[in-house]
Amino acid sequence: MRSTVLLSVSLLLAACATPAWVNPKNPQADLQADLAACDADVQRQARLGQMMNAGSRSCMDGQTCAALEQTQAIQASAEAVGAQKRCMAARGWRQ
Repeated sequence: MRSTVLLSVSLLLAACATPAWVNPKNPQADLQADLAACDADVQRQARLGQMMNAGSRSCMDGQTCAALEQTQAIQASAEAVGAQKRCMAARGWRQ
């Protein structure tokens, strides 16, 4: 489960890196450095969220567990996109 969520978050962040980012306040800002820093922040947040939720899961059968894991992976991906956009906006970037 943990590796599935981290992989989903990583793939989603890689896909999110493609839109054009501009920094109107600081045109000389380093896009790649800021993307890398925001990606690292998002990864840390995802790991923290997994650790906080690790003890609260309970599944009775494999099918229910698989559906729960899939739902959590989708939620984590959506949260990662939002977190990356907020991080980049805080650094002055706009899409």
